[in-house]
Amino acid sequence: MNLKQINTFRAIMITGTISSAAKLLFVSQPAVSRLLAHTEQQLGYPLFERIKGRLYPTTEARLLFNEVQSVYSGITRISALAHQLGEKKQGLLGIVSSPSLGHGLMPRCIERFTHQHPGVRIRLRTLTYDALVRSILDGESEIGLLFMPAAHPNLKSTQVGAIPLVCVLPGGHPLADQPAIDLSDLRDQAMIAYRSGSPLAKVLSDLFGEGREPERILVEVDAQQNVCDLVSQGLGVGIVDQAVAAAQTSDRLVVRPLRDRHTLELYLACSRYEPLPLLARAFGQIVEQEAGLL
Repeated sequence: MNLKQINTFRAIMITGTISSAAKLLFVSQPAVSRLLAHTEQQLGYPLFERIKGRLYPTTEARLLFNEVQSVYSGITRISALAHQLGEKKQGLLGIVSSPSLGHGLMPRCIERFTHQHPGVRIRLRTLTYDALVRSILDGESEIGLLFMPAAHPNLKSTQVGAIPLVCVLPGGHPLADQPAIDLSDLRDQAMIAYRSGSPLAKVLSDLFGEGREPERILVEVDAQQNVCDLVSQGLGVGIVDQAVAAAQTSDRLVVRPLRDRHTLELYLACSRYEPLPLLARAFGQIVEQEAGLL
């Protein structure tokens, strides 16, 4: 049975007569009669008994109708899902980010996204740069958020915002009395820096400029959260983005803006060869908006 035959059979079963089925299908009554006769001839058995001008389904027809109804239920679910996906109300969005973004900006963005799209489930992973890139390439995550463009030919990166950088100091530190911190003030301070070769290390190297980097690197870490933890212990000073600093609750940590505004650029990375899902686009817009509020 082809789709036209199935539709006609279902219409007759639902309405009970050829004429009513024809009205339901917006076709002529003879067309329905001819197609039913052709279908029964093709199947080799009758679907209806004709008694005094009325149609009565055979046992075979009732069994067949049960299967047809199951198929139509599935089609209805597919149609509803397609509509929900178009309205971005349902689905799964895989996101991967650096640990620093996972602690600072991401919770703010996810809270806002889930409020706007309550039927969507998010899978968030926080990984180092190399593992982050691999997660997108392998299809484990649709999008990634990172501090620099993804250096891989199969990925494309789009800047979606920038977060202001701030200085974090231990409570009672002499520089804490200043309303803003100049980068030159940090050259002779014990510094909590980032692991050499990491994206954040490159950001700070560009920030200070060649020959003006801090002279006393006390500890190197991978994540901004580690910087805040160590500074809270009085081990030195550090630079983090404002979203990470805002997530701190320790009274042993003092946050001061940098005198000249410096930012940490945010990039959304995705596959170069697959269209970006609607949900991913919506999340990228929220990232840009949240970064603009800082």
